[in-house]
Formats: sequence, structure tokens, C-alpha cells
Amino acid sequence: MKSKHTFAAIGCLFVLSACGGGGGGGGGDVGSAAASTPAPAAAPTITAIASIDASKAAENSFSASHLVSAWPSAVPDMLNGVSIAPVDAGLIAPVFDLLKRAYSQQDASLLTGVTRSYSCTEGGSIAVEATQHDPLTPTAGDTWKFTSTNCGASGTIQNGTISAKVTDAAGNLFQSTSGAMTLDVAFGNYSSLQGGVTTVVDGGMKVSVSKMGLNSSTFTTTGTSLQQTIQQSGTTIATRTLSSFSVTGSKEGSLLTSAANFSLSGHSNRLGQFAYTVRNLTPFTTTATVTPTSGALVVSGAGSSVTMTVSPDSVRLDHSDNANGTITSTVTRTWNDFLGDY
Repeated sequence: MKSKHTFAAIGCLFVLSACGGGGGGGGGDVGSAAASTPAPAAAPTITAIASIDASKAAENSFSASHLVSAWPSAVPDMLNGVSIAPVDAGLIAPVFDLLKRAYSQQDASLLTGVTRSYSCTEGGSIAVEATQHDPLTPTAGDTWKFTSTNCGASGTIQNGTISAKVTDAAGNLFQSTSGAMTLDVAFGNYSSLQGGVTTVVDGGMKVSVSKMGLNSSTFTTTGTSLQQTIQQSGTTIATRTLSSFSVTGSKEGSLLTSAANFSLSGHSNRLGQFAYTVRNLTPFTTTATVTPTSGALVVSGAGSSVTMTVSPDSVRLDHSDNANGTITSTVTRTWNDFLGDY
């Protein structure tokens, strides 16, 4: 995907046991990560989807879905020992990347709520404030707060905070072939700057992961509200709010699946003001690529809709300009063309 839709994984910006940062002062109360989730606003009025805007509306909705559901391709690998989440991993893989590193440190200071500061590989720093019951095993009640200040690596600069609280845990996802964990996660003005494009996220979600074997995992993500702002050279080009979102995903062998259901509203330079409902008709699936190779998603507007049906090389867009869903126009685009139509 193009950089305007991506978040680099901040977990790969530093290595806790090797960075040059020093210890910090006493830690404040991390509290519940979900506490900083913005209160939901009144539901916006659903807007119509014109034929000329069908591709842009579908891409906008797919990118929003990608933000909270593309991560199943990364998390199982990290749970099995690969510790760096890829760019394009959405929001969840970076969280698990950070936690996997943190739960491998055997750092007694993190058990007491002390804040530690670490240097990033290309300048800047990240402060880690944590309270753990066990240095290696996720335990209900563990809290984490990662605060990045111009933290850079691989041409990406991160700022803002990610907070996480373990609300339920069984076994050890990171140290064994099975286990389960539920997290409340909050993003506070969390930004990623890459190639002149800055993406900022605020809001929260609940993430549950179950690992049944080396190559078998399931995932769910739910949340009330998540806001994303995309800026290019300092100018805002799009805003998105995902409301009442739920996502399911799985990994079975090499097969990865994900399906989402949410409301989407905001503004973009090319669409203007928009408000839709979005849901997968069939789950997106893939075995290796960032973009899915099968699956379908429908974006519903006022008396109109667009359905995107994906294949390995292209996206078919079926537009309907009436409430009964009768297809009135169809176009097929390559993935590159489709992803450029934000």
C-alpha cells in the first residue's frame, strides 16, 4: 500500500536491551488504556455514493479497514519469534511488536512502574512506562505506555503515545505455541511521518488474540471510535473516523483471513464530506501479499453502494445508484490504480 495509508512499526525503531537511553524517574499511573478513548459523537448523516466517486469511496473504506484488520499477516509471525512488524501492518502489529520485545527483557525496573527512556536508531527517543507482574509472562493487570519523541528509523519518524493494558491472559503467547491475551489499547496523537506524509491516530480498541498452535491463531478487534488524520507536507488531505467497528481474523497454516464491519465518516480533498457503512460480504484472504487475493467488501451510502471484489491482481467495483442494490455500472482496476484513488 502507499505510504499515505501506512504506519511503520515503531517496535523496530529500538531494541530495549541495546539502546543507549538511561533510566527515568518514577512512573505515573498508566491506568486503563481504554480511558483515553474519545466519546462517540452523534452519528453523521449517511451520504450518497455517485458513480464517479465509487472507486474513491471503496478505496477510502478499504484503507480504513486495513488500518484495523491487516495485521493478522504480521502478528502470528511475531508470536512465533519474528520480532519486527512490517510497514503496512496497520495499527495492531506495532503494539504486539512492542509488547513482544518488552516481555523478553527480564528488566526488574519495569515491574515497579519506573519510566525508562531509550534511544531510537535514527535519533529521538522512546519512553517506556510499565507495571508488570512477571517480566516474561503477560498477566491481567499489566500496563504499558510507550511515548515516542521524534523516534526515527528506516526513514520514519514517530511521535505520540501507545498505551496498553492486559485485561485477560492465559498461557504465554510469546514464549509457547499456545496462549491467549486480551488488551485495551489507546493511541494518543500517535503519528508516523514517512516520505512527506504524516498519519495521526487517536482513539482506542480492544484486541483479543488466541494462539492454538505454531500456525494457528485467531484475532478480534472491537472499538467505539478511532480517528485518523492524513497530512501531506503539513496540509490535511483526509480525515476518517471509524465508529462501532469490529474485526475478526485468523491464520491457519499459510492462509490469512480478515473481515470487518464499521461505520466510516470524515472528509477528503477528493470525496468531500462522506459517511458510509462498511462490511465484508466475504472475508479477505491471502497467503503472502499485503493486499488480499480474494474476498468482497460493500460500502453503503444513501440509496447507493459500491461493492469491491478482489483478485490477486485487480479489484472489480460494482456501483449501484438505487436502494435495492441493482448494479448500474462496473469497472475493474489494477491494485496500484485502485490504491492511488484516495
